[in-house]
Amino acid sequence: MSEFVAQIRGRAEEALTWLQQAQASGDEYLVNVSLDQIESIARVAADHQIPLEGLAESLSAYGLQVPQGRPNEATA
Repeated sequence: MSEFVAQIRGRAEEALTWLQQAQASGDEYLVNVSLDQIESIARVAADHQIPLEGLAESLSAYGLQVPQGRPNEATA
């Protein structure tokens, strides 16, 4: 696994942990910040075709769409 992929996966795990903690404590501000981070990480992962566990479910639970990434220039 490349360092880039490891960093993206680590950031995703961290953001999901923050989201769970925010939900448990009822901190709506931290929930929103965590969701913004998760969306950003999901977009980067989609752009680089990196599969990540749990992001889609977390975003969908709040009615947010999962980023699909940029179209591959070779196929566009």
